Amino acid sequence: MATQDDLRTALSPICIVTIPSPDSKTHDHISRWSNAAIALPHAIVTPTSIPDILSTIAFASTNGLKIVPATGGHGSFIPVNRKTIYLDMSSPAFKSISLNEEKEEVKIGGGVLAGEVIKELATKGWHTLTPNSDAVGMVGALLGGLSGATNGIHGFGIDHIKSISIVPFSRTSPLPDPEDHGISNPAVLTLTPDSKGEEKSLFNALCGAGHGLGIVTSVTLSAFRLSALCMTDNKIWTRRLIFPAAAIRTAVKLYIDLLPPPPTLAPVLVFVRAPPSAPVPDAAMLMLALSYFGPAGDAELATRTSFEDEYVEMASMAVTGATGWGEMNASSAPMNAHGGVKESYSAFVKEMDGESLVRAFEAWEAYSSGEGRGRTYTVFSAWDTEQLLRNVGDKDEKFFPARDRGVFVQCTPWYADVEGKDDADRVGKEIVDATREKDRSEGRSDWGFANNLVVGGDLREVYSGEQIGEVERVRGVWDPKRVGWCPGDGW
Repeated sequence: MATQDDLRTALSPICIVTIPSPDSKTHDHISRWSNAAIALPHAIVTPTSIPDILSTIAFASTNGLKIVPATGGHGSFIPVNRKTIYLDMSSPAFKSISLNEEKEEVKIGGGVLAGEVIKELATKGWHTLTPNSDAVGMVGALLGGLSGATNGIHGFGIDHIKSISIVPFSRTSPLPDPEDHGISNPAVLTLTPDSKGEEKSLFNALCGAGHGLGIVTSVTLSAFRLSALCMTDNKIWTRRLIFPAAAIRTAVKLYIDLLPPPPTLAPVLVFVRAPPSAPVPDAAMLMLALSYFGPAGDAELATRTSFEDEYVEMASMAVTGATGWGEMNASSAPMNAHGGVKESYSAFVKEMDGESLVRAFEAWEAYSSGEGRGRTYTVFSAWDTEQLLRNVGDKDEKFFPARDRGVFVQCTPWYADVEGKDDADRVGKEIVDATREKDRSEGRSDWGFANNLVVGGDLREVYSGEQIGEVERVRGVWDPKRVGWCPGDGW
């Protein structure tokens, strides 16, 4: 095998290459949301150009290494170790955000975070599809489907991709390859919904099952004017109610009563412990967060149940306000903190009942009371599914089987070290299983979220057998040497 110095030689002088010493600490070199599945990599490369990416691919391919591209560091299920080149996409070359108002689209560089897109577009009176965390990389979110607060209005992020620019792992130069059987062979491919043949197959796989299929340098998404939402003062109407643990059944009843929501309402129920500044620090509580993307008058009508005395009297806090679009994810900032060990156990469900939510809360409360587990949280978000289903058209070619499921469950155990994984797996499964009871009783399949895979997770809960087979076939065309890490590789 070539040495790390050979890698430095292969790249441009301005490309930053870090070679960790064997006795250094991983977090001194890589900041990741979770310390799960991470160790010192072979090298960390921050490319400043497409040639840097091509040279890194060539080096990895020749030396039996895998490349893991990273932006926000939230792909905690992706293993990083001594056989990995960690490709940090944060250089200015891949941080551009370009809005084209005439075409109603925005081009986003491969190193851009969701919060950067949200804030940049909001200042111009526009928005696009974004996840519920400012700290998540836009490309990574899209590769898993991109679910967010506007699912009910627009559908998933993958429904609005106009083009993807990608360096496939099979490309190490822009020269034609006689083995490609007619596949175009520039250094960077531009894929669209109108692509043909294997390029269309790659585009489809990238829309929901794209982890490890190449290095995405930019993506172009549909963009929408904020004024089209007719929000009062161009702000998101919000309402927050906080309930103590003793009011669990009241809080759950209110949440269930709000389902299914209209397309413009995003109701979120969170199990979380009170912060140190609260009157009762570390107390278990339930927060119901309502966001409405329309006129304030319509919002009050859609959420009128939440103003009823039986709920307001049981809540320790109930406030109504407005949030600027650029701050829409501000409340989730504490959940973005890097460090510790955490994984997200998830499920998309169609129906839930109150008692299953109560059992989920009890499991969360018991686990999160343990030492070093107080930041563990569980989130239930919901949306109207009609637009998601309309986006399919005659044939759904994208890789997101859960379009008919209007509730997303995410349990995130947050613990001190990897030795706690068994307990985390147990409580994650317990909570997810509780919320799936109704669907299972109706014979519905279990579906999870590609971007919330856990180490050792089962791909059959994310994709159908046919989809798993197609991803493997597509990968054989575009990454025959397995330079990228895909979930199908295991851990």
